[in-house]
Amino acid sequence: MFAFGRHLIVAGDAVATARNIPAHERGFRGGILCEIVMLNCDVVLALALYALLKPVNSTLALLGSFWRTANAVLLGVGVASSLVGLDMLSNPHYISLLNSDQLHALTLIFFDLHNRLSLIGLMFFCFGAGIHSWLLYRPGYIPQVISGLYLFASIEMLLCCFTFLIYFFAELSAALWLAFKGVRLPAQNGKESPSSAA
Repeated sequence: MFAFGRHLIVAGDAVATARNIPAHERGFRGGILCEIVMLNCDVVLALALYALLKPVNSTLALLGSFWRTANAVLLGVGVASSLVGLDMLSNPHYISLLNSDQLHALTLIFFDLHNRLSLIGLMFFCFGAGIHSWLLYRPGYIPQVISGLYLFASIEMLLCCFTFLIYFFAELSAALWLAFKGVRLPAQNGKESPSSAA
């Protein structure tokens, strides 16, 4: 999510998130608007790069533009999920159907979905940007130092995305283990005893 609204979402704290967003709704909606504008610019740029780089290698140029457009589509779905989450906090229909704990938890799920889709979309963006930087490097359309930095930044960002994904799966695995298996707590006499998973 754009910087205007990211600090309002408190990871793992649905109640704090549900308090923060309505209190700063205008800024949150402004961040979403900026993200929508950015996504549209990304699609236009993907098409422009395809037209520019098609003479170099039409297949790679198309693949790079496809991946960058896929990034925009995923982020667009993420923006829609944030709008649903925002609507759930203010729409009387949802408020009347769900108790406050359910409402806050579902809202946080929609905002978390936006973050997860942003991460996956960024990976597609890195694939596309890497291809485009390589195609810009080959014919010398721009100075090779600049296209080389562009390629390096794309690879570095992709590695960061993979690191975040590994962290996400590790965190999810730990949470599921704790939820279903529990932990072994030391007993009073020094022996370990399994705790209840409930």
